Amino acid sequence: MGEDDKKEFVERVRRHFQEITPQLNREMAMIAELSWEEETSFLLIEYDASQFSEEFFVAMWEMDADGEPVDREGHWFLKGRTVVVPSEIYDDEKYEVIEPGETASELLEQWFAQAWRAHGPKAPPAYIGHHDDYFKTDLATSGQVNWDSILARAKAGLAS
Repeated sequence: MGEDDKKEFVERVRRHFQEITPQLNREMAMIAELSWEEETSFLLIEYDASQFSEEFFVAMWEMDADGEPVDREGHWFLKGRTVVVPSEIYDDEKYEVIEPGETASELLEQWFAQAWRAHGPKAPPAYIGHHDDYFKTDLATSGQVNWDSILARAKAGLAS
């Protein structure tokens, strides 16, 4: 039962991502053209899985080498235009056993990294992860990296 439900959930989420990819691509193209504050060492993209069925709660922050935001405003992706996973999928009781937040988080990070690389932004290193998670995904490689490693890289001036 669980494996079939997970496959169905993954397929439904991926279809939703396909529908909103053109919107995300427009924003990615815009971000690819941005210039960054001099003190920006890396970009941190965070989300809150508890908001997945309510809004597209994904924000990008310019961070300094100490892991502090350079700009408190950030960039909120697809704000007011969509949700990460529609409630009819995310809140469906039959998916509770597969931990929809965790599964949707993995899918979001994969999808986001693919879109990021497709646009090749001339940006500092960028990482995505849940807002309170120690581990993030490096958007350049899709590899997992921990917060201490991100800060060490930033302080050393390494790209990724």
